[in-house]
Amino acid sequence: MKKFALVSISLLATALSSFSQEELGLGDLVNNGLKAMNEGNWEEALALNGEATTRFGENPEAAMTIHGPQFGVIWFRKGVTELKLKKFEEAKKSFEACYKDFPNKPNANSKNPFNKIALLKWGEASMGLGQYKEAIDLWKKFLEERAKSDSYPQGPFHVNMAICYFKLGDIQQGVEHLEIAIKNKTQFQTPDAAIISGFQSLVEAAIIAKNEQVITDFISKSRGELIGPPFEMQRFSKVLMKLAADAIKAEMKVTALSLYQLVPSTQVVIDDLRTEISGMGGLNSINAGGARLNKAALEAELKRAEEEFRTGKANETVSLAATAYLLETMGNPYGAYAAYLQLENYYPNAERREDNLYHLFRTAAVIGKSEESLKYGQIIRNVFPDTKYLQDVQKLLLSQLFFDGEYDKAIEMSSEVLESGMVKQGTDDHDFASFVLAGSYFYTGQYDAAAPLLEEHIKEYPESKFTMQAQYFQASNTSRLQYWTRAASQLDAFLKKYEDAPDKTYIPLALFDRANAHYSEDQPDGALEKTDRLISEFPESVLIDQAYVLRGNVFESEGDLEAAEGSYNKALELAKGQGHNATAGEALYYLISLLSQEEPGDETSEEHKKAAGYSDDYWKNFADSSPYRAQIAVAQVNALNGVGRSEDALKYLQEVISILAKQPQAAGLEEAINSYTLAYLESHSPEELKDHYYSFPGINSRDKAARALLRIAIIGVFEGVAADAEAADRKRSARAMIQVLFQNLKTDFELKDLSNYILVKLGDYLRTTTSAPREAIPYYNEVLGRQNQSYRFGALLGRADVFGLSDSAADLDMAIKDFERIFNDSQDSKEREFALYRIIQILMKKGDFEKAAARANQYLDRDPEKSLGFSAHTAEVGLILADSFRERKMVDDAIQMYVKVWGANMGYIKVSAPAMKSWMELSFERNRKSTDPKIVSDRQGAYNGGWRYLDLTRTSKEKFTPEEVTLWQEVEKLVEKYVADPNVKSMKQIQAEKEANK
Repeated sequence: MKKFALVSISLLATALSSFSQEELGLGDLVNNGLKAMNEGNWEEALALNGEATTRFGENPEAAMTIHGPQFGVIWFRKGVTELKLKKFEEAKKSFEACYKDFPNKPNANSKNPFNKIALLKWGEASMGLGQYKEAIDLWKKFLEERAKSDSYPQGPFHVNMAICYFKLGDIQQGVEHLEIAIKNKTQFQTPDAAIISGFQSLVEAAIIAKNEQVITDFISKSRGELIGPPFEMQRFSKVLMKLAADAIKAEMKVTALSLYQLVPSTQVVIDDLRTEISGMGGLNSINAGGARLNKAALEAELKRAEEEFRTGKANETVSLAATAYLLETMGNPYGAYAAYLQLENYYPNAERREDNLYHLFRTAAVIGKSEESLKYGQIIRNVFPDTKYLQDVQKLLLSQLFFDGEYDKAIEMSSEVLESGMVKQGTDDHDFASFVLAGSYFYTGQYDAAAPLLEEHIKEYPESKFTMQAQYFQASNTSRLQYWTRAASQLDAFLKKYEDAPDKTYIPLALFDRANAHYSEDQPDGALEKTDRLISEFPESVLIDQAYVLRGNVFESEGDLEAAEGSYNKALELAKGQGHNATAGEALYYLISLLSQEEPGDETSEEHKKAAGYSDDYWKNFADSSPYRAQIAVAQVNALNGVGRSEDALKYLQEVISILAKQPQAAGLEEAINSYTLAYLESHSPEELKDHYYSFPGINSRDKAARALLRIAIIGVFEGVAADAEAADRKRSARAMIQVLFQNLKTDFELKDLSNYILVKLGDYLRTTTSAPREAIPYYNEVLGRQNQSYRFGALLGRADVFGLSDSAADLDMAIKDFERIFNDSQDSKEREFALYRIIQILMKKGDFEKAAARANQYLDRDPEKSLGFSAHTAEVGLILADSFRERKMVDDAIQMYVKVWGANMGYIKVSAPAMKSWMELSFERNRKSTDPKIVSDRQGAYNGGWRYLDLTRTSKEKFTPEEVTLWQEVEKLVEKYVADPNVKSMKQIQAEKEANK
């Protein structure tokens, strides 16, 4: 309000001074009063404006006659100064006088520009007196009467309306106004302090009304707008913590937790302040986000924050402990552990450290972090040797083992605990021990042993806190690990068991997971049936819009594009109505992808028109907070090109690349760069692309990840030139450029500057698309040497794959070790499958044929009790198994296996041709004779099989790759060789004999 009032008053100074020439006393009072206001001298300004209204406006009618409506401006200024000095009753009278006594009249020479604005300020004065109903009525009157030219600060206006409604107990109306202020925060320039003030009033009103849902809904919906930069949020920490404490007293745990989560950590605040101060350079102040930042003030805040952090008196020493407690009571031990960990790592001087350490140790054990739990248990013993928690440390070891995945040890210990009577039946400890035993058998794949134990546990402990949650989360986790068959079984059992349970919390989630499992197992009818149930039985579920997205996926995979489009549109409609912007963005992504598939033609297609419309909707309404920016920028290219908007397509790609470049884990950045590369090369040369990418708009020297990917894209382009160029000098030039680019990549970027995501991406690129895969090793090693665990299995897989290409025995052993780690510990089914496949290959390469066969059988095992559910490399693994038989001189087994391989993979020349060739060679060498006219001898059979193979696959020969042609021709040569044997009849002879017999 300060900015509005002073600016408006200064604009009127000239107008009011026009009558001061006749009445100098009034003019001096007006101008001096205005000067005092602009300088913030409110007491002086009030005295001057008060004297002006007393001496020259005591009789309103006379003042109106002499000075006209313009005299109301002096009353307005007087009211403003009274507001500033919190003289609300006097301010009401001043604004009332401005409004009632000095209205504007048609065709009058003078005007009172504040006549209607006075209603707004009058309402503020009423609000200051706690007269909330009156304030609302005055503001409504203002909105009805104000002229379009009457500008006012809309953000604070709606916040004030919200506060008044909250004070009156009308939470719904208050939320509507507060959301208006928040949603239009940038446009209205709503101050953060005003938003927090409105939010405070909402929480206070909700606590009084015991309405926790309205707070959680509001925070969930508006979290992004509520949370500002950490250094700004720090100023509101005390308010938020008080509100959280009030919520705890009111037993509103979710509210308290949500409020504590809004309090930024002191370390983050310190880092943010340092960044802000550093960014100011030599300037003392700058404008940022509509606010004026003062370096001296920021430095003072930094000093205070650093002192609080150093002495352990930071806000979060209280908020983190309270948050941890709340999270655990709400069933979130992971969050509690994280909070206690922050307390220990950042605030070792905090009060009650002994308690915090014990809870850190305990929650670490509960979530399976054995090493961390043991570490903090030892710290407790060292720092607090007489701790009251010493005995509890031993009891939690079982929890450590189970939640850390040490299931064999957990089985051993839980069996011992249960059999020894260390825990009494019917207690929580016995409940947990029996659950661990059953769960450990499940996790180790011993389903027969687990089944009765799970049944016994559920029967003995029907009220156990683990029963429903464990069953759903295990099933859901299995589906997320993409073990679809196992997940389907678990989810079906869960749905059947709990379909009539009063608590339906997990049923819609399980239905959605089951639908996903159906879809992933190529069971479209099942996926549609489960989503139908979800939609019809749980119409209020937050997953409805996502269910329609999944239905669209199913229809699209089945080729029913019209139905898919309809489902995506329904998902979009629901998501918009529910404010689910993420799902709305996802639905738009699928719509754009669906309608943009065809290449642009001479005429604009209706699909491209619609896709372009969806694209505009996305960028206008959902792009700001959507994770699909990069995907849509890529997907929309065909459509925008098709409607003549190629420049827009490039613009969006460029913008996305520039934005993603600022994000540490920018998923989709590589795809966006690749699409941009293709589009740019339509009208530019590779050399121009190189120059463009070295100075890409919006990407600066700090955006190291994006710059590295841009360099990789350039390398890819020149590798394409080197591969496709016909001229020898062009090939040499491209290869030289590639070498230079790689050298620059290594020189310009230190590995430590790149995120784990980018390091793995770069490593994978070097490994899979260049002729020097070993160049990737340092990138993978950098990831594996860090404390940050993200993308660890991706780095292990890449490193192992490179080592597996080596001829060194040491490298091959290292490859197997890494692959075994992935196979045993990764939660990604595809990673585990690839790891086992490469283990089998490397064992063959090492000559360990027996182990290779054992692992191949493990891969191929389809026994429901043992199957891993792997299938992507079935053909290749089958060929390796056959080769292992051959190497071990198990001729009959090898022959049978080769037949299975080429018989099931006839069109897969890369596998079927080597299998056919080996089968022919072994059969010919075995040379088993047959006296049964219905059974051919080995050598004749080898020829016959090879001839038929060539005959069946010959028609596809034009589509073979050069490698496939070579493999096929090897079979062809063998057929020609065997038919020359005098004991082998040619196919021509065989056919002639058949004709003769007829």
